Amino acid sequence: MRQKVHLTLTGRQKDETGETALTEHSGDGEYFEKNDCVYLLYEERPDGTDTIVKNILKLKPSVLELTRRGGINARMVFEPGKEYLTDYATPFGCLKMGISTRSLDVSREDCALRIRITYSLTSYGQPVCDCSLDIAVYFCHETPQVCK
Repeated sequence: MRQKVHLTLTGRQKDETGETALTEHSGDGEYFEKNDCVYLLYEERPDGTDTIVKNILKLKPSVLELTRRGGINARMVFEPGKEYLTDYATPFGCLKMGISTRSLDVSREDCALRIRITYSLTSYGQPVCDCSLDIAVYFCHETPQVCK
């Protein structure tokens, strides 16, 4: 059964010079479970564009997959201790990216699911940045602030 949820995603990217960039997205989505996997469906608009990107998060017991379709097209796989290569296609061009995941932590509370990933990105074998992604999924009908 699909359930409406509220999602908050906070990403941090620290480049080789030590400069940190922060990205945040908050919005509604859908949650469902199928074949021992958790699925989260949500849409977002990248900063400064009118393009909609449709996202599917698929959480398996020790792997998180993020598939993006629209203005950005990519399939990113996060599995601790492994590196996955992906083509990250944007309106400005396509990048060959490597994703090396250090940790994937998942916790479930009464009205929220929390996911934290730490990973590093490379492009054509060269380091790009160290990253983290915090995902909070709120199930309750109250506002997310009440569930925190």
